[in-house]
Amino acid sequence: MKLLRYLRDAAVFAPCYLLLDWVSYIHPLGPFNITPWNPQPALAIAWMLLGGLAHAPAVLATIVLADVIIRDVPLGITTLTALALTLGYAGIAGVLRLLLRPKPSLQSLRQLTLFIAVVIPSTAVIAAAFIGVLYAAGSLDPAAASSGWRRFWVGDAVGVLVTAPLLLVVADAQGRRTFAILARRWETYLQTALLGITLWLIFEGLGGDPSHHFYLVFLPLIWMALRHGLGGAIVAVGIVQLGVVLGIHHHPLQNLPIIELQALVAALTLTALYLGVMTDERQRANEGLRHSLRLATAGEMAGAIAHEVNQPLTALTNYARSGQMLIAEGRTAELAPVIEKMLGEAQRASEVVRRLRDFFREGRTRLERVPVAELLDSVRRDPAHGGVTVNGEVGLPDLLVDRLQIELVLRNLVKNAAEAVDGPPGKGLITLSAQRHDPQHVRIVVADNGPGVPASCREQVFEPFVSGKPSGMGLGLAVSRAIAEAHGGTLDAMPGPHGEFHLVLPVEAAHG
Repeated sequence: MKLLRYLRDAAVFAPCYLLLDWVSYIHPLGPFNITPWNPQPALAIAWMLLGGLAHAPAVLATIVLADVIIRDVPLGITTLTALALTLGYAGIAGVLRLLLRPKPSLQSLRQLTLFIAVVIPSTAVIAAAFIGVLYAAGSLDPAAASSGWRRFWVGDAVGVLVTAPLLLVVADAQGRRTFAILARRWETYLQTALLGITLWLIFEGLGGDPSHHFYLVFLPLIWMALRHGLGGAIVAVGIVQLGVVLGIHHHPLQNLPIIELQALVAALTLTALYLGVMTDERQRANEGLRHSLRLATAGEMAGAIAHEVNQPLTALTNYARSGQMLIAEGRTAELAPVIEKMLGEAQRASEVVRRLRDFFREGRTRLERVPVAELLDSVRRDPAHGGVTVNGEVGLPDLLVDRLQIELVLRNLVKNAAEAVDGPPGKGLITLSAQRHDPQHVRIVVADNGPGVPASCREQVFEPFVSGKPSGMGLGLAVSRAIAEAHGGTLDAMPGPHGEFHLVLPVEAAHG
């Protein structure tokens, strides 16, 4: 069964290798027809990288066949050169199999850097081995050895750098889905057309040496890499390489600096691949952050709901016990008002859950008129916030806010203040005050005599996952600021020797 699979794979590999060799057979040099662009080694390396080094014999046989059929190289010497190439390509594949564990891919900057660091010097060594075999056999003019080595190196290096990433992505199911998504985007076709027009300008429209205008290709290529990540970069590089090959085919060879053009393609390829991988990594990091934020926000929401629902649940418990007492005493006629109050508390608990859920999921608020004094007093009366002093300016207009959400913000600020002044009883001082901020806003100040927030951290404390507490999630202030801004207000940490937070909220007249 393994032998049949091996022969099946070889039967697919060999025609593909021969096709790539035939397509890239341009501007051959010397009796062994060294070309400046060789994508077929990428196919051999990718096959051995993904399938194992056991495929090396099939690679050797295919290289010999390609040299004899396409390049018309004598069978005797091609066996030696093919052996040198096969050992070199197998060496690249073996090293990459070790370095790109557990899965050969180019999804990270580390993997891409390792890939490039292996391919570029290794292809130089393989080119030297190839030229060395020809030179030792007396089949290559010593005067042409240096240019032949340089041409072979550039051809293999560019071919592998351009083609191998495409093969690795296509071999992966997620990579194929990426290309399928690209094929469904109109923007991809616009970018492809722009690349085609740019290449036409370089080789035909502007005239002269194409290498002098090659910098124009970087603009659409960078656009594709930044928009579509590694998949877009690979597509762009492939289009550019194809355009260069077509340009070489339709141009007088003596007028084209082919090696310089391929060197520019190599530089462009490296730029595009790095931009594409960095774009993908940034996108994965953002997705991971959003996922973590959703999980952490769910925890914050659960804590907020638990706190807000505690009061109606306590009331429900007390009413239920009263009902039990009335039933035990036979006073069932008095149960109706108790049951009505229980239903009211149950509805209140349901409303708390719904409104907090709406905000955490969609940022929605339900505005209502709330007297400032009533809001501050509700926070002061919370048993968890003992020792809070409330000072309110007389005659403040009513706020137009979501009471539950703003109470959540104030309770969080007071809780933070209490933790900041944690110490001997009677030493901590927390003040909750309110005054006019401007005609449309009221400013509520939560101050304490703790150490305060350092000037360098006043904005950082509002960032998600930034917490000065060992057990804190770093979301309390981030969520509080989000609630304040959803109301059209602000929440800021103020400079000073002690802790002081300013919550600015709109009054009813500001919405009139």
